Amino acid sequence: MKRSYATEQPAERRREIRAFILSEYLNGSPDSALLDDDLLFESGIIDSTGAVALVLFLEERFAFTIADAELFPHNFASVEHIHRFVESRLASAVRAAEV
Repeated sequence: MKRSYATEQPAERRREIRAFILSEYLNGSPDSALLDDDLLFESGIIDSTGAVALVLFLEERFAFTIADAELFPHNFASVEHIHRFVESRLASAVRAAEV
């Protein structure tokens, strides 16, 4: 069930991103198994197939489309980078809606 991201706080979105990664790529490991700055690709947590699933999750969950030009490894390198990317996209959507 989709929830509205507009009423969520950034910390809630970060927790949801972490929970997805823990569930999908770390077999539901405890939250302590993943630090926000752990490098997801370099450490082998996520591979290229996993990257596709991550992008699809972010697009569906946060109701935006990730353009090919945004598919830089830096945007998805860690929970922290993913969270910053999502917050940036959501802020852009809010600014565009205000115009």
